[in-house]
Amino acid sequence: MSQFDVIIVGAGSAGAACAYRLANANPQLTIALVEAGGRDWHPYIHVPAAIVKLIGSPKVDWGIQADPDPTRGGKVDLWPAGKVLGGSSSINGMLYVRGAAHDYDRWAADGCDGWSFDDLLPLFLDLEASEVGGSDLRGKTGPLSIQRLRSTHPLASVFVDAALNAGETFNADYNGESQAGVAYSQATQKRGQRFSAARAFLWPGRKPSNVALFVNSPVTKLKIENQRCSGVALADGTSISAPQTVISTGAMGTPKLLMLSGIGPAAQLKEHGIDVAADVPAVGQNLQDHPEAMVGYEVRERTYNMEINSWRVGLHAVRWALTGRGPATSPYPHAVAFLKSDKALKHPDIQVQLGPYAFSFDENGVVPYHKPAVSAAVNISYPKSRGEVRLRDGDWRSKPIIDHGMFSDPDDMDLMIKACQQVRQIFQTAPFTEHSEGERLPGENIQTADEWADYIRQVAFLGYHSCGTMRMGDSRRQDVAVAVDLSVKGIDGLKVADASVMPDLISGNTNATAMVIGMKAADILAEEFKGKLAA
Repeated sequence: MSQFDVIIVGAGSAGAACAYRLANANPQLTIALVEAGGRDWHPYIHVPAAIVKLIGSPKVDWGIQADPDPTRGGKVDLWPAGKVLGGSSSINGMLYVRGAAHDYDRWAADGCDGWSFDDLLPLFLDLEASEVGGSDLRGKTGPLSIQRLRSTHPLASVFVDAALNAGETFNADYNGESQAGVAYSQATQKRGQRFSAARAFLWPGRKPSNVALFVNSPVTKLKIENQRCSGVALADGTSISAPQTVISTGAMGTPKLLMLSGIGPAAQLKEHGIDVAADVPAVGQNLQDHPEAMVGYEVRERTYNMEINSWRVGLHAVRWALTGRGPATSPYPHAVAFLKSDKALKHPDIQVQLGPYAFSFDENGVVPYHKPAVSAAVNISYPKSRGEVRLRDGDWRSKPIIDHGMFSDPDDMDLMIKACQQVRQIFQTAPFTEHSEGERLPGENIQTADEWADYIRQVAFLGYHSCGTMRMGDSRRQDVAVAVDLSVKGIDGLKVADASVMPDLISGNTNATAMVIGMKAADILAEEFKGKLAA
């Protein structure tokens, strides 16, 4: 048995950030960072455009499939989760988005004291090494590299200009004073390479010496006695002990591990023969993700989806390796917009990501289109639909049940239709009309609300921003799983630090928020250990 001061389970965005910050704040602490996946050595991880080869690949993605969605005719979604150091930051689209300030203020107003934007801004500043924005609102010396794209497709500026002509405003930094408007993308990259949480916090020269890294080490169960967590049991039969354990395995993995360990809805645990350590009904509830749908146009210029399986791939790879430029440096979005579905709204409620690609999603991953085309991934920022994560059985190797009706709340479909229509209007505005060969998706025959709804049910996919299944808040509430200090209800010595604690979605991609949650957990732990050491 190994003994440490702190165990962090999961070396993804939140877990890696937590380990890095805590180890640097308290060099005397010994920290075990335990990762079920392997090292981030797969070459596709570091080539941004190779994301199409990562999503759904069993080598780097846990590839969890949801149960059929009755709100979309039984469609089955893939819920990706990174299977390597860096977690999902090693396979994601790399778009860097903080979220809107009012997102976090909403959390604070709903009982999450200490989680307002003003509370979290210093953490964002400490996180970022951003070449975008001024030093008063953007971090410049942090561990995470944030850059403009090294090679932006010309049609990105055409889309931006069309949006301006359609009445939107230009925003030089959507992570600055306001999200609103249309902008060029900011990505977690450096010199055209992916810059994941592993690269920021765990690579040689970055990983603190007091962090012991365990890879290919699945945790099967938490060790709990007398309402206290004392460590973790590993799949190889060994165990690790510590007075404090932090779970950072994501919106699917975290509730699954807690339920396997006897923490969750008592009735469900008993069904699977699991002894109840703490009856916490909120565990696994409140599952959320951004619903997305494509609006796409065929164009006259060659686009990047055509490069993926062409003879040019070799040339792009050489250019990327030598110069860090070209199509291989490309994540999906080259332009991003945060729009209002109604001009009377105070804040944007729609996000649009424009890419020089055309593709579709199925349960196996990404499928490229064969003609030149661009696509706008349209999502609604604040969906009302909720789902849940449940145990399939009591075996740690089994994937969880994911019950998520994407359009279980009809307001989400109504808003998605409105959002797609708004983006169609941008595409039908000059100068984009000068480059268009016609609408590919959904097609000009789709006009009525019912036609739009049928189309969206067929093609809608996830933003891959899952969160909410370990809701944070006032621990006296039944719908809360962890307190504002991230402690799990009913169990001492156990915290959760990942996107599962988010009470509700932010406006935008969630990777940066997950890292800040990990950093916040580190600060909380640092203070707790400081008090113990002083005593």
